[in-house]
Amino acid sequence: MRVFNFGSLNIDHVYSMDKFVSPGETLPSISYSKFAGGKGLNQSIALAKAGIKVTHLGSVGEDGYFLRDLLDTHGVDAKELQILSSASGHAIIQVDANGENCIILHGGANVKNDEDKVLQKLQNAENGDIFLTQNETNGVAFLISKAKDLGLTTVFNPAPMTDDVSNYPLEKVDYLILNYTEGKM
Repeated sequence: MRVFNFGSLNIDHVYSMDKFVSPGETLPSISYSKFAGGKGLNQSIALAKAGIKVTHLGSVGEDGYFLRDLLDTHGVDAKELQILSSASGHAIIQVDANGENCIILHGGANVKNDEDKVLQKLQNAENGDIFLTQNETNGVAFLISKAKDLGLTTVFNPAPMTDDVSNYPLEKVDYLILNYTEGKM
């Protein structure tokens, strides 16, 4: 069994703050850190650490080679990633003194995937393979439908929850991963 994870790869810029910045306000940060992130990247690494064979499908910009290298370091097959001339996806994250966060997400290369190229990779799937995706990329509805048509087990994490999700072919999803807020929606 192999998991084909079509998911986001982000560069996370994390700012520790005493409190969140309000409109019109400028505040100094306590600290700054840069991390690899994205639901897709995190799920691929977690699956690989659990001993699952994972192929990550998606895109990064030229600033995201380290994201591909990180996947490779953790045993994720990342040779199918598309390298685009645009910036990689990234997030600006404020974390306050209580550990709460506010996130600004820029899709970058995550929303410029060539859906037909991703579909070509899925056509190499075998009986029992799984298609996993999240809602941080383009092409989600199309690829859920095509993956199911190819006989893959489909798993969908609709985060971040958007109005578009209600128009996705959810009847073709075998497993839906939800948190409390998404479940209410």
